[in-house]
Amino acid sequence: MTTTIKSIALSLIFSLVAIASANAQSLKLNLTPAKASAFADIAVLAIKQTTGKRLDYSPASLKLVDEYVLGHKKNGATTASMNKTLIALGCYVGEVMVRNLGFKWDNPTDKELALGFDATGIRGKNGGFSNPIGKVFKLMQNGEEDSVAIFYAVFSKDLSKEIKAMVTNK
Repeated sequence: MTTTIKSIALSLIFSLVAIASANAQSLKLNLTPAKASAFADIAVLAIKQTTGKRLDYSPASLKLVDEYVLGHKKNGATTASMNKTLIALGCYVGEVMVRNLGFKWDNPTDKELALGFDATGIRGKNGGFSNPIGKVFKLMQNGEEDSVAIFYAVFSKDLSKEIKAMVTNK
C-alpha cells in the first residue's frame, strides 16, 4: 500500500471513530478521561491496519509512534490534516503511561486550565498533570526534538535524588 493510500485509510478510520463517538450535533471527538483508553485502542487498530506494525502499550512502542508521525511530517502532512490521528496517538501515549507508570486519565483543574492545559490528559501519582496529546501535536509540528519516547523516559525517572543533590550543592 502506498503512503497516500495508507494516509487516506487512516483518515477514514479516524473519521468513522469521530462519527461513532461524537454527540448528535457535533463531529468532534468528544474526548473524556473515560473514553481516552478506547481512543488509544483505536490508534492501535489503525496503525496495525495501515502499517502492519503492532503497538503493544510498551514504552518501546513509543518509538513507532515517533517514526509514524515523523514519517508523515516528512511526507508533507500537517497537524490539521492529521488532527484526529494525532489525538488518538496522543491517547495511546497517555495510555502507555497509565499502564506502565500508574498515571490516570483526568481533566485539567481550573488552575491548570489557566496555565494552558485545555484538554484531557494524564495525572501522575504526585498529582502533576501532563498532556500527551499536545506532545504528539508538538512532535508533528517541531519534529524529533519533541519525541514521545523521550517524553515517556522523562516522566518515568524519579528525579527526586537529582533535585535534592542540586538543592544541597548550592
